[in-house]
Amino acid sequence: MTIDREWGVGNSRTIIHTFTNDEIHAFANLTGDENPLHVDSDYAERTSAGGQVVHGMLAASFVSTLIGMHLPGSGALWNSFQVNWRKMIRIGDTLQFKAEVIAVQAGTQTLDLKIEGIHVGNNEVYLDATARVSLMAQKKKDTLINLGDQRILVTGASGAVGQAICRKLVKQGANVVAWGRNLDRLQSLQTELSEDNCIIQVVDLLDTKAIADALKIVLKNGNVSSFVHAAAAPLNYLSVDDPSNQIELATHWMISVAAFQQIAQTLVKKMCAGNAIVAILTQAILDQPPTKMSAYIAAKAACWGLVRSFAVECGQRGIRCNAISPNMMDTPYTANMSVRAKQVEAASNPLRRLCRPEDVADVAAFLLDSESGYINGVNLPVTGGSKMPS
Repeated sequence: MTIDREWGVGNSRTIIHTFTNDEIHAFANLTGDENPLHVDSDYAERTSAGGQVVHGMLAASFVSTLIGMHLPGSGALWNSFQVNWRKMIRIGDTLQFKAEVIAVQAGTQTLDLKIEGIHVGNNEVYLDATARVSLMAQKKKDTLINLGDQRILVTGASGAVGQAICRKLVKQGANVVAWGRNLDRLQSLQTELSEDNCIIQVVDLLDTKAIADALKIVLKNGNVSSFVHAAAAPLNYLSVDDPSNQIELATHWMISVAAFQQIAQTLVKKMCAGNAIVAILTQAILDQPPTKMSAYIAAKAACWGLVRSFAVECGQRGIRCNAISPNMMDTPYTANMSVRAKQVEAASNPLRRLCRPEDVADVAAFLLDSESGYINGVNLPVTGGSKMPS
């Protein structure tokens, strides 16, 4: 439940309660407030109050019940509360407590409430109050993905997306072989995940011999059951007719296409039914491409062609091949992209945010799990709804 989706201005809830002498004494015992004005009828009748008065905070506790159980309910937490007791509440009085939403702050998941305690018999207001309430959302539960029998090769593991994928896969029980260019980041990842769960290798995907040598080492220590290609060449923003774009295209081609082909071609020979390959692509291959990114987009589009071919030809052996196309992310990879462009992208997205590496990791883990065993040759847009396949 989220405040902005469940509650709007004017929404209200009510509860009714009759106050008893037993409640007064129980409240006094619990809190230590044994003021005779509340608990001693003889004393109270000799005061200007003219008789016992219900503790003010006992009455307010039913406002807490109203908020905690009904509006907004589970997860509600008071931020502030201001109350005025208009009339003294007596034993036997029945009050209807009503909370009404007067403002919603969706960004902070808070509600402003107007509260009244109205006597059921005479319809007079005995207390009124205002409150600001937050909704403490539950942390997302892990899905029942079990990758405990898998040893998974992940390229691009020194980047934000690759690292998020490695963390997710290990959390779901897999062991990962993490390839990347930056040794310090790989070592930090290995320390976080432990050497038992994460083997690291610095591999230059522009060097076909280095790839072949690294694969021999990996396979010498056991088969790789699945493969996630999250690697990408650095982004240089060049016009499509810039002479340097030819070199840029060659670099992206080697990493996104040739390296993917070489690794997948080697691994599928030892894969078996139930194993899977996942390539991380980009939303840009699904829509009108952004300017000055033609080399990156062309290589990702070519990789998508390979994914489909592997899906067809290896699917006959029960080996699935799929892709994930996220939209813009705020990671070091896009550091040279303007902040304004990212803000515009987030503001125009139906979910009002950019994609996160963890979003991609969640989908990658799902595609590697046997529960997704009939999904093959698919490119899943992880775009928050900014791209909806027809």
